[in-house]
Amino acid sequence: MFQGLGSDHTHLVLQSCVFRGVASGECVCQVNGQSDEMYILLSGQLGVYNEGQILLANIDPVAPVGEMGLITGQPRSATVSALCDSNLLVLSKVTFDRLMRSNGKLCVQVYRSVIEAMGQRLGESRAEGQRVVLRRTELEGKLGELVEEAATGNGLEED
Repeated sequence: MFQGLGSDHTHLVLQSCVFRGVASGECVCQVNGQSDEMYILLSGQLGVYNEGQILLANIDPVAPVGEMGLITGQPRSATVSALCDSNLLVLSKVTFDRLMRSNGKLCVQVYRSVIEAMGQRLGESRAEGQRVVLRRTELEGKLGELVEEAATGNGLEED
């Protein structure tokens, strides 16, 4: 989100953040919660969980968390919790919006980076969808073979 910012803009953004330490197991944000903050992981590791509390991904240092929700205002799409003691920078929506309104060059660069990130995510999502379709076709073929074997009695032993 802040990729490609000059040192002045980077300094401005970092000055606008608040430091927060989180203990292992502590919830950073909850699925369907309000998207009023974004986080930058400085140290430690965070886990991303779906509504069923299944771990979907790990987040390593210097990664942003919640940046899309900060921009769109949509509720959180996942729960994020600390997998170990971690340190974050927190940028509130109010502060982010003020930064964007007060600095046109910063605003353009941030939104350009967001659009690029969304394009990359869309491409990755499409590629994953294609992999899923191929895997499904492969498994359906194997299932068809097994059904055919069962119907003809091949591979089955009688008692």
